[in-house]
Amino acid sequence: MRLPAIGGRAFLVLLLGALVGAVALAHVSIPLFALVAVAWLALVGLAAHRWPLQTLVGGAIATLADPVLVPRFLPPEVVFGPVGLSEPVLVVAGSVVAIDAVRHGRIGRALRDPVVVLVLLFVALSVVSAVVNATPPLVALLGIFLTVDAVAMYVAVRAARRAEAAAPIAIVAVVAMTLVVAAFGIAQLVLDPELLGFSAFRGYFGEGRRITSFLGNPNPAAAILSIGIPFALFGSLSLPSAAWRWGARAALFVLVLALLMTFSRSAWMAVGLGAVLGALLVDWRAVLLFLLAVALAWGTFTVMPRELAVERDPNGNGNGEPVTRAPDIVESTTGRIGNLRQRGDTRGRFTQEGIPILLDHPLLGVGPGRYGGAAATIIPSPIYDEYDTSLYGYRTIHNFWQHLLGERGALGTAVFLTLLAGLLIRFWMAARSSVGVRRVILGGAATLVLITGLHSFTEMIYEGNLPSLLIWAVFGIASLLAPVRPLRSAIASEPQAAAGSSAS
Repeated sequence: MRLPAIGGRAFLVLLLGALVGAVALAHVSIPLFALVAVAWLALVGLAAHRWPLQTLVGGAIATLADPVLVPRFLPPEVVFGPVGLSEPVLVVAGSVVAIDAVRHGRIGRALRDPVVVLVLLFVALSVVSAVVNATPPLVALLGIFLTVDAVAMYVAVRAARRAEAAAPIAIVAVVAMTLVVAAFGIAQLVLDPELLGFSAFRGYFGEGRRITSFLGNPNPAAAILSIGIPFALFGSLSLPSAAWRWGARAALFVLVLALLMTFSRSAWMAVGLGAVLGALLVDWRAVLLFLLAVALAWGTFTVMPRELAVERDPNGNGNGEPVTRAPDIVESTTGRIGNLRQRGDTRGRFTQEGIPILLDHPLLGVGPGRYGGAAATIIPSPIYDEYDTSLYGYRTIHNFWQHLLGERGALGTAVFLTLLAGLLIRFWMAARSSVGVRRVILGGAATLVLITGLHSFTEMIYEGNLPSLLIWAVFGIASLLAPVRPLRSAIASEPQAAAGSSAS
């Protein structure tokens, strides 16, 4: 059957219109909402057939709406629970892309990749750990799934039709989404910390308000902002048009400024170190540009107006100065670091109480789904009672690497680290010989590997769908621009070229 011809913009308007209609009907009639929602998912399937990569990336971006936006706009009777609105979108889009890939012979290309091999090895070691530790099958399955489920996005992106051609617009969409998060967050400080009912987070160490944007928490907001920064950084130097380069520089400034406003110190360190290392690997000039952006953002944060839409006490502090001032970044940060040394700090407790678990199970861990992650919260784990430890009201221990060491031991963790290291080397080598947009995507992806790896010491970056789905989508896009076979040829030719040069 021939599908009706319709342009991408018109179809996007239709898709958004149907979504708005479904949300409106949810407040009138649940059956009508369900009917329109099913029709809307059919439109998503059609979009995935026509524009597969764009639809997959759009579904990954939709995960940002799940924590706060979806519950706000839908009535209490419509409950998605932990699944979220984005999950049905991604299931439909992913299924359509997979079926199309099988029909047209692209699934083999998607699966023939070192990442897939290493993920299978990781799963095999997880199964061995589960057997050795007598982990209940359901617990083990949940623990494995929550760690590797987002890798399905990597495979789906690689299976998408015309993905290489659509890669630039997909990355632009990701960066644009991070700019929306940044702009709304900045407005929370400039206009009102309760902007449109989305509350900025009040810090405990003299930070004042920490922006949350529409995500409800400053730490996820920082994780999302960190995705866009590497691409804005390399775009500032490598985009072919001067207008686009200046646009990327403006985007870099906005993203760094917003990241500063989150007061997520772990994200600061991960982005700062990761961006510098990535810049040194790909283009040393980016180091200077990044440091300049940080300096400008710091200066702007210090002098910018605050809470302009909030009524103030006309007496203020008695001398006519604004009541709200810029917090001392250095003082508040040293206060936070000092708190880490105390037994009362939650992350410090997680680390200290986890050490005996790691030492008692060094090679294979305590079994998937038994320590540190969401699975051990969904199905209570005996490990916490056995070692007299607790999550203190949190869902995870906020340290992906400690969680991985605890559940899979050194063997499973080594495989996951090898996977990330392989992606880093692959993207970096391809970026060295690339120019223009291709260099931006590959250099940005290589730097993102570094940032997420470092950030995973204080957050569960690679578990759950926020922001791991977006990260794996970006990695999948970059992998198409850095095929493994040409890289092998390049590595093999370098010694020969060097030998020929010496002989001459």
